[in-house]
Order: sequence, then C-alpha cells, then structure tokens
Amino acid sequence: MDLSSRIKEERNKLNLSQDALASKLHVSRQAISKWERGQSYPDLEKLIEFSDISGITLDELVKGDKKLERKLVNDGGNGMRGRSIFGYVLIVVGILTGFWGGSMYPVDFMNEDFMSMLTGASLLITLGVPLVKDIPKWLVLGALYLTLLLSVVFMVSVKMGLWVTLMGVVVLIGLGWWLTIKITDKL
Repeated sequence: MDLSSRIKEERNKLNLSQDALASKLHVSRQAISKWERGQSYPDLEKLIEFSDISGITLDELVKGDKKLERKLVNDGGNGMRGRSIFGYVLIVVGILTGFWGGSMYPVDFMNEDFMSMLTGASLLITLGVPLVKDIPKWLVLGALYLTLLLSVVFMVSVKMGLWVTLMGVVVLIGLGWWLTIKITDKL
C-alpha cells in the first residue's frame, strides 16, 4: 500500500478530520490533503510524529511505497553538511583571493603576479564547487575548464620555455579530459 492511502486509512481509523490531524502535526490541512492524494510527501520528522499518533511503525508506513523510499534516501542529507560548508568556504576564499589579487596587482594577463593570484583563486573555486550539494555538472565543468585555461595563460605569463609550456598544456588537457569523464560519469 502506498503512503497516501495509508495516511488516509490511519486517519480514518483514528476518527480524525484532516484539520484535526493537521493540528496535531503542526501542518496545514492542505498539506494533509496533498499527502492523502499523493501530490507530496511528509518529511521524516512528520512521518515520525504521524507514526507516534497512529501507533504504527515507520516501517509499516513507508514500506511498499517505493517512490517514497527513494525520496527518503535521497533527502537524507538535505541539510547543509560539513562537505557543503567546506565547499562554500573554498568558493568564498577563492573569490576573495581573486579580488585581493586584482587590487594588489595591475589587471594584466601577462603579469605573473596577477595571474598567480587569479589562477589560485580559480583553483580554490574549482575545488569548492563540486563539494556543494546539488551543483549542476555544467557548473563544475565550467569552473574546471576556466581554471585549466587560466593555468595555461599563467604558464605563458611566467615565460616558461616552449617545451615546458607544451608539456604543461598536454598534462592539463589530459587532466581536463579525465576529470570531465569522472564528473559526467561516462566511462
């Protein structure tokens, strides 16, 4: 039995109106109505409260509704966790580094001091973006490609020898290709 039918059945067994159940769960009557019609699902906290009110286990409520089981598994980490926080910190530090480098050195792509700050800032942002939960893959790839491009410009700005620069470009292309495959999961 799916959760929507189970909620309605248990509510009726308890002789509660949608308003009464909504009051006990501290939600709106419309929320109860949507749950019973299968238009939305309660969060885990409300499921636990409903389980306590109805006297049935969470297992009895959730089992059988595969869509809800997947939603609960996927939503398990919805709050901002350490990894996402660390990602945001890296992004902010990267942005601040970029602004600081831009204020300390003249904006010139052939100035090695400016380019080292800009490339470092881009690298910090690129490292932080994939750590943030639910960031689209195109954004991660965009940050990666921008960092790779800035790395090539940095190698040119420090006036490396031609062969060293070419080897660096080959390594960066290989790294970019490998990371693109990893990010897009296309092996």
